[in-house]
Amino acid sequence: MRTMAASYSSLPLPSDIIFEILTRTSLKTLDTCKTVSKEWNDLIFESSFMSQFCERSQNISGCFVQALSRTKHVTEFVSMDGCSGNSTKAPFHLPIDDIVNPRDNFCNYYFDVKIEASSKQGILCCVRRSKNEYRYHLCKPSTKQWMKLPNPRTRFSTEKVALIVLKSNPLRFKIIRLSKPRTLYHHYRKLDLNYYRCEVFDSEGWEWRQGKDLLVPQGFYFDKRTPAVNASGLVYFKLRDDQVMALNYNGEEAFPRFSLPNPAFEYNDYQYNQLVEYNGKLGLTCLSPKGMEHWVFENGRQVWELKKEVDIETIKGVTQFPNPVGFYNADIALMKDYYNVIFYKLQDKSFNVVKLDKCHTGQEIFPFRSDLEPLDLSMRRANTDVSSTKHLYRPFWILLVIVFVLLFGIFVFSCMRRLL
Repeated sequence: MRTMAASYSSLPLPSDIIFEILTRTSLKTLDTCKTVSKEWNDLIFESSFMSQFCERSQNISGCFVQALSRTKHVTEFVSMDGCSGNSTKAPFHLPIDDIVNPRDNFCNYYFDVKIEASSKQGILCCVRRSKNEYRYHLCKPSTKQWMKLPNPRTRFSTEKVALIVLKSNPLRFKIIRLSKPRTLYHHYRKLDLNYYRCEVFDSEGWEWRQGKDLLVPQGFYFDKRTPAVNASGLVYFKLRDDQVMALNYNGEEAFPRFSLPNPAFEYNDYQYNQLVEYNGKLGLTCLSPKGMEHWVFENGRQVWELKKEVDIETIKGVTQFPNPVGFYNADIALMKDYYNVIFYKLQDKSFNVVKLDKCHTGQEIFPFRSDLEPLDLSMRRANTDVSSTKHLYRPFWILLVIVFVLLFGIFVFSCMRRLL
């Protein structure tokens, strides 16, 4: 009997039973289950999985679309049917109204909130503008929680921001901010180089740390249409010259910059390409003569591999300008045009169209997943209003003190000479 019981217990569970179990797990457990086996990972990335998972576990999955309208940023959350939690009556949205005082009309006129980076752990990095003041926040939209963060050097123009959640419970995260100073160092100018300032915020120390300057050639620019992509333990940024920059979580370049796949440049519509996260790896989607191509970058061999080419003729019945912007999961491509976001199922070529109400120009796409558990705000110094960027200015203050002491010494010396 024991032998028979042991033989039954060693048999693998049917895939449909595993599917049912996985759709009832938590968001944190789901990410762990992806690493158990290739079969489990493939089940989680099936096109029908996420809608059932969100419905049964009350999670939210989709993306925020952001656009600029009359000098203010507007956002909309879009998702497939059944993936917006319990927001059937009131659509899920960025809870800006919770931090705005409706009686203060003057401040509301200048008030603006911009999403700078998103994560698939339910957290956004936002910058709140009130009059001429800027303040960094961490936001969990599903629970309407806002957490004020110390500010970096906001007088420098922000170019790119990446948010990395290292641990959910207790929460630990990092923010990488790349900014552009107004003036260029003389020795960089002589070498015909430009640079970007790198600052890293670590929630464990609750402060910004200045990293190494990122030296770049003159005329170097980031592609502002493409948010940072967190994949394979690195953060990737797309550049205007069709290069890709990879940074580790300390804001340092992990390896030399590399180009996008060469075949993509041969297409007339190659500019409609987007860096994406695909099954934990860096991916690229682009239009091709046959439809849409999907590439995956292999870090170990430093090469691009063409994974699939998909026909998108059925979508052209809805829009003549489909623009690939990412993957909802391994089997659902995310596309957009001026008025719509389209969830395109690669297996049966069916699609779900979500109409945009207000985000029509200058669109940015931020992938987003979240549970409905409140965020633990008990982190050290989480509620302080004091900026922790003092260490960035410490050399400057030391220099001022030295200059003041020297000038005071010269003044005292000259006074004594006059008296004598």
